[in-house]
Amino acid sequence: MNSFRFLILFFCVIAVAACKKDKLEGEMSILIGTWNWTETYEVSNYCDTDSLWNYQLIDSAQTDNKFTLEFLEKGKVIFYINDEIVWKERVVFESKNVIGNDSYEYHFVILLNNKTNDKMDVWVGQNSLLLNDFPKDTDDNCSEMFNHFIRQ
Repeated sequence: MNSFRFLILFFCVIAVAACKKDKLEGEMSILIGTWNWTETYEVSNYCDTDSLWNYQLIDSAQTDNKFTLEFLEKGKVIFYINDEIVWKERVVFESKNVIGNDSYEYHFVILLNNKTNDKMDVWVGQNSLLLNDFPKDTDDNCSEMFNHFIRQ
């Protein structure tokens, strides 16, 4: 009987540990809400730290697709394309930094589903959000896409 109790306790601990997510409280609550994609800035010389960035603007008016993010207070983010759910991920914060400039107040690094190989860099202000992997992304090491969203 003791081994059965131990087995139940073991599975409960594993289930709780596997479902780690951070509630969006305090400074992280700035993310809560629905965010609509407006444009993407593709920086072609991202590796050239000694020069000004060259970028191309990709405007949401140039596509028929609508991209949306929804951050939930309970620690989840939902990715939508044309109002259809594409992914629903748990949010675990790896780092939090105060920026405090005119456009963005915070920079967060989020581990989606607590996976270190699935990071999302997010810069956020009251009505603007910038991230580098949804909806537009690139695999080129010296090119980066910064996707801008506004709060709905």
